[in-house]
Amino acid sequence: MQIKIFLQQLEESLEGLDSGTVSETTVFKELKEWDSLAILTLTDTIDLEYGVLLKKAEIESCETAQSLFDLVQSKV
Repeated sequence: MQIKIFLQQLEESLEGLDSGTVSETTVFKELKEWDSLAILTLTDTIDLEYGVLLKKAEIESCETAQSLFDLVQSKV
C-alpha cells in the first residue's frame, strides 16, 4: 500500500475537495468537506481496496491522514 494512492482515495471520499489538497500532515477532520457521507464513503473505499473494515471511532481517533494510513496498514 502506498501513501500517495491512499491520499488520492481520501480526497475522492471528500466531495468537492480539489486534487492535491490532502498531504500526510493534513488533519482531515478539520476540512469543511469532512462529514458523515465522507466517513461512509471512506469506510467503503478502505473495505473494498484493502479488505479492512474500520469503525467510525477508529477513524475519528486518527489525527492526520498519515495516522489513518498507518491504522489501515496495521490491519492489512
